[in-house]
Amino acid sequence: MGMEEKAPEYEYSKVPTKAMIAEIPEKPPAYGYGVRHVQLLICLLSLTVNFIARGHLGVTVVAMTSPRDHALALDTNTSTNTNYIENITISNISIDGVPSMDSTEVSFKRFDWPKSTQEMVLGAFFLGYCIMTFPMGIVAQRWGGKIPLQIALFFNGVISLLTPWLTNWGGWKAVCACRIIQGLSQAGVYPSIQTLLAKWVPVSERASLTSYVYTGSIVGTVLAFQLSGFLSESKWGWPSAFWVVGLICLVSFALLTVFGSASPAVHKTISDEEKNFILGRIDDGKVRRLKTPWKAILRSKPLWGTLATHVGSGTSFVFFFTQVPSYIHYILGVDVRSSGLLSSLPYIVSFFTNITFGTLSDFMTNRNIISVRNARRIFNSISQVGVAISLICAAFTTSTVVGVLCLVCSMGCHMAMHVGWMVNHIDLAPNFSGTLMSIGNTLMNILNVLLPVLVSYVVTDMKNQIQWRIMFFTVAALTLTTNALFLVLMSADTQPWNDVDECDTSLEDAEIKQKRETKEKQ
Repeated sequence: MGMEEKAPEYEYSKVPTKAMIAEIPEKPPAYGYGVRHVQLLICLLSLTVNFIARGHLGVTVVAMTSPRDHALALDTNTSTNTNYIENITISNISIDGVPSMDSTEVSFKRFDWPKSTQEMVLGAFFLGYCIMTFPMGIVAQRWGGKIPLQIALFFNGVISLLTPWLTNWGGWKAVCACRIIQGLSQAGVYPSIQTLLAKWVPVSERASLTSYVYTGSIVGTVLAFQLSGFLSESKWGWPSAFWVVGLICLVSFALLTVFGSASPAVHKTISDEEKNFILGRIDDGKVRRLKTPWKAILRSKPLWGTLATHVGSGTSFVFFFTQVPSYIHYILGVDVRSSGLLSSLPYIVSFFTNITFGTLSDFMTNRNIISVRNARRIFNSISQVGVAISLICAAFTTSTVVGVLCLVCSMGCHMAMHVGWMVNHIDLAPNFSGTLMSIGNTLMNILNVLLPVLVSYVVTDMKNQIQWRIMFFTVAALTLTTNALFLVLMSADTQPWNDVDECDTSLEDAEIKQKRETKEKQ
């Protein structure tokens, strides 16, 4: 027999792929305006429209309800109305009894709902929101940030269009059911926005672009108040507010569906240069199915520092904007909600401070004036300490001007949270930022549900300033304590558990990972 030939041994490797990966620079060159700005504009639009759908009922419900004394006054001004509480026919008469220039008749119901029922209607949204906050965060993590936003816009649009007819049929119970469904669908908005920001915003623009997108919550709230007030006073009455909001939601849903993209990796027209600039060294541009490392997440000290200030920040904000106006009304004798200027001023100020904080943070970190970690600490402290000082000052003031200024300063300082703990979720784990946001929101919602109970227990006399001071100091102490935990525990570095083994890992990914681990050992 002849000598057996020994087959040569070859080491399998994908040389071209490795070469291409090696060619990617450690810091890709900066890229100007591009696809990412279009995507973030869509995020801004989606957040704005969701807040319009969320907030407009606060004004619309006033037009839906009719105090009996107002009803009697109107009944003397028109002979076509036999039961004002049940049905109103507008014919050459406006709601205030002023002759109208339009002869078109429009009929719609008004309802005799007591204050307790109105509060139940307004609070129904947050019941659904709290229930689905954590599950929708998992959805955003599993299927990307685009789908939960589509769910929110579509369901809010359809429900808004149907609400007037359902209200005529089922009264306040139908409105509560509609608002619960809207809250359920909107529970994934913030986790989705966080997920999309983590995918589309490069590190060097993280603070500024994040703050720009989150101005949508401010713009949406202001537009909700103004739009619903204008439409409710029109000849079409309060139903038109729901119809217009519904149409806006569906148009935004269409724009998001056609032009929105979950990440640069799946976008069809983005250039390689911009994709590399966005992704940097965090991701290789592939669509991966990541398993959530729950054990590592729950053991992460930096995360618990961020979650602590997340809860403290959210609780103080809710307290300031639900209870402080009542304090100013009963103690200082000013109804902030009834004044258009006073109610809009905090939002106007916060719009500009929000953009300023984001731009300033990126300016200082990109020029190495301060580290990213210290930037997060400084701006988070501005947010939390500013709110705490405003609470303490409001508790002792007897001046109306000082009380209103405290309200405005609190809102203005609070916007620094967008470049504090909120963007820190993305710092810690870009791959799981939506999940981290949903965890924080769930904890915050639990505390916010208990907050009114605590207030009613402590403040038994709305005109007793001493009782209000106890509540103010309690919330201020919570805010300062959680901020201190953030300062001690926080980190701006990407955590090791951000990069976990994915399902169906390819040979190429395994080789790259092995090479990286070998270099780290050396």
